[in-house]
Formats: sequence, structure tokens, C-alpha cells
Amino acid sequence: MTKNSNNQQTITLTKDQHQQSNRKHHHNHSSQKHHNQSSSQMPSSAISAAAAAAAASQGPTSHISITSLALLSRLLVIAIQIISNYLIPDHDAGVFLAPRDPEAPPGKLDGVVNALLGGLHRWDAQYFLHISEHGYSYENTLAFFPLFPFIIKILTSVLGGNSSLLTYRELSLVIAVLLNVVFFVFAAKALYKLSNMVLGNKKKSELAVILFCFNPASIFFTAPYTESLYAWLSFAVMAQCIDDINSILITVPLSLSILCRSNGMLNIGFLLFFYMRRILSQNSFHNIICIGSKLFSILIIIIFHYGIAQVYSYYLFCFEQKFSFPPHVKAYAAAHNLVLAGNKTAESSPWCSNYLPLSYSYVQSHYWNVGFMKYYELRQLPNFLLALPAIYLVVSNSCKYIHDNWDFCARLGLFRLNKKQVKSMRNYDRLAFAFVAHALFLALFSVFFVHVQVTTRMLASSSPVLYWFAAEYFTGDKAIIRRQVIRKLSKQVQDGTEPCAHVENCVELSEILDFRTMNLKQVAILLYFVGYAVIGTVLFSNFLPWT
Repeated sequence: MTKNSNNQQTITLTKDQHQQSNRKHHHNHSSQKHHNQSSSQMPSSAISAAAAAAAASQGPTSHISITSLALLSRLLVIAIQIISNYLIPDHDAGVFLAPRDPEAPPGKLDGVVNALLGGLHRWDAQYFLHISEHGYSYENTLAFFPLFPFIIKILTSVLGGNSSLLTYRELSLVIAVLLNVVFFVFAAKALYKLSNMVLGNKKKSELAVILFCFNPASIFFTAPYTESLYAWLSFAVMAQCIDDINSILITVPLSLSILCRSNGMLNIGFLLFFYMRRILSQNSFHNIICIGSKLFSILIIIIFHYGIAQVYSYYLFCFEQKFSFPPHVKAYAAAHNLVLAGNKTAESSPWCSNYLPLSYSYVQSHYWNVGFMKYYELRQLPNFLLALPAIYLVVSNSCKYIHDNWDFCARLGLFRLNKKQVKSMRNYDRLAFAFVAHALFLALFSVFFVHVQVTTRMLASSSPVLYWFAAEYFTGDKAIIRRQVIRKLSKQVQDGTEPCAHVENCVELSEILDFRTMNLKQVAILLYFVGYAVIGTVLFSNFLPWT
């Protein structure tokens, strides 16, 4: 590994990469005739129009580091939020608003923070910052897992908490947003690493990261929500399962992802899947026992961490005890008929008497009306329409993957195929089964069991498949041929080394997002991603329905 003149890390081709490069070179020679034939079949009028547009705007290839791209996208979201929050009056959504101490004097910089970041303190962000300040004071707050508010609480306390400059609430808002910006950068890098492992295609991996940076749920990756942290932890777990599943260190991101969000439990599926593949590939009974023992140990560690959180919830709400809450916190509970921690009665918190006293399913059902098809009401039709693009993108492409690889999928991606079947499959097809199954389950579960409007942000933060499927429309064989034909006709093909060919964590924007050569599907995907990112930010920042 060396350094270039811009102090960026550069990498040299490994033996495998060199062989892939040679194979690609020979493939290009052998498929040139096919490309030419495909080119001749394209409508000449469409090619001429695109070529004319391409010739009108010549320029060098743009490239940017993943860190810079991720930071730029977060700054754009914050800027849109500032403008929309200033210009548009807030909607009275009639939802939870974290109580404030009416007697506490405001900090000198509170107004500045609210002007710059106030539009991010909406919807569930109210819960997360309340939990970081007062803990799980109300039973309905148990719907939100402890990792993110706990990190905010620690950093806010270390930096002083309440002061004459900033009150606790405003300081915690600043810290939460800064944390999410950092977590988002980590998530983008983790996605790039994971995509390279699974896809084996640099262009597609780059485009997946670009789409992630401007994803349809962008506002939730900046506001005090768990999306950025959870995406980073989940992508790290997935990459670790492929790269080094034997390491006990996999318990760190996996345990943290479970403490971050409820659907973090599904990440255990990746651990089980890749361990089962190892076990089934072993011929030695001794090796199988060793692998199984390690898997069992990892699962015990993970369940232990999850169990701690559940025991703590039981301790708070299943016993009558005295907790010291500020008067305004108690007053809010009384005014809104909320169950206060420590105030256990015979009627409150019925989940405490269950055989397995887990609070989450009760809280979701009781306070949010979550359950099988409970959201199927005519007035919820707009929310179903908002979630439709993400659902269609995942479900339709998952079905196509299953259809194209039926023998492999019928074996759950675990059992060996014959040599002919293996030879006909791409490396991506063999590695992607667990990811496609995970994304398809999330999409279908969201449609039938949860508030459907959360589907987009759930898929955007939980699965790389949304970005891989979208990237396929830009980097598939037909898309590549189309770009080659149009650039050839417009005399845009230039010799020389690509700026990002050997640079780590670098993406070439103009090479991938060449608007002059896009077809209707590609334009639709970009409009969906960017349009939702912008419109969602505007709506969210004013308490308008975008949750």
C-alpha cells in the first residue's frame, strides 16, 4: 500500500484482481462482435439524440472520496432542513413532544441551535432525546432501543450537560446530529467494502454508495434516529460474516445492532447462514463440533446482551418503586395518561405477567396499533403509495433473483450444486442469497405487520440489497452497451488511466452518473432517490407526515 500525491491511500492489484482484469480484457475482445450487433439494433434516432447531447458537454471525469461524498450529502440535508424549517410553519401533528422544564432558563445559544437544527428534532427524535435526558420514564418509550440514546447521554454529560450556553436538550441535539454524520460516513465505507465482497464489481459498488448517500430516507440518517448507526453496524456484521466469521469480534457489531433496533435480531440470521455453510462444507466430525461450539458461544454472548436490556425494562415497569423524576416529567405523564416507571398497578403493564415478559410487542401493539394487517385502512392509502417504490424495487428484483437461480434458492443457498450449475452462476448469485432473503422478508413483513410508511427507511438502513438492485439498472449489460455506443458515436471515449482505478474509497461520479446516456428506468430511479430525499426532508422538518 502506498500514498499518492494527494495523501490518499492507493492499492495495487492483488493476484485475484489481476486475473479478473485479464479475464475482463479477453472477454472484451470476444464480446466486441456482440456489442456491435447490439449497437446496430438500437434505434438510430435515440442514439443520435443522445450522442448530440453528449457532444454538447465534454469534460474530465469527476471523482470524489466516499468520505467527502457522505459529508456533502449530510450537509445538503441539513441545509434543506434549515431553509424549509424557516419558510414553512410547523404542523400540529398531535404527537409526543418531550416535556421541557418551564422554569429552566434557556441557554444563550439555544436559539442558534434551534434555528440550525430544530427541524431535525421531529417525530421519533423527540423520544430519543427524551430518553437520553430522563431515561425510560414512560412505558411507550420502551419501543426505542437503548444504544443510541445511551451514547448521546454519555457524550452530553461529559461535555457539561446543562450550562449557561446550551441547555441539555439543545446540546444533546447537536451531539446526536454530529454522531449521525460520523456514523453515516462509517456506514458508507462499510457498504462499499461489503458491496465489493459480494458484487465483485467496482462500478456497481461505487454506484451503490452514491445511491446510499442520497437515499430516499436521507433525513432519518441525519436527524436523531438510529438509521445511520444501525446501517453501519449491520453492514459491518454482514461484511464480517463473509470476511472472517471465525473471529469472536463479530459479537461486537452484532450485539450492538440488537441493542440499537428491534430488527437487529434478524442479523443473527447472517451469522447462522454463513456458519451453516461452513458446517455443511466440512468432512470432519471434529471440525463440525468445533465450528458448532464457537457458534453456540457467540449466540450466548449476543443473547446475554439482549437479555440485559429486557431485564432492565422489567425492573422499571414491573415493580412499584420510587424513582425521582422532575415535576414536568410527572405532569406530562398525568396529562397524557402515560404509565410512569415505578408506578406499577394491577392494571398497568400487563406484559409483566407473561411467561416471557418482553415489553416490545405489547408496547408496539398498545401504543402504535402494530399488528397483522391492522394498518389496512382506506385513509392509509397514501402511506402505502409512498412505500410502493421501495417495496416494488426489492420484491420484484428478489423474485427475479429467485427465478434466475431457482435450483440454488431451493437449496436455501446452503447445499452444493453440480459443476454445471455452479459454472452458470455469477459469484454474486452465490453470495447474495442471504441478503436477498433478508431484504425480501423485511419488505413483506413491513407490508403486513408494521406502519407501512417506515418500510423505506427500514430497508434503506437494514439492507444493502436496495442499493444493489437499483445499481443493477445502471451497470447491467444493457446499460453498459448503451453507454459504450453513445460515447463512441459522440467521440467521448478517451484513452488514459481512470482517475479512481487504483484509489481506495473513491468514486467516479461522471463515469457512473452520465445523465446524457440514461434511459427511462435509470432516470426514474434517480428521481425516486433524490426526490424522496428532498421532499422527505422538507416534510419531516415541519412535522408533516414523513415518518
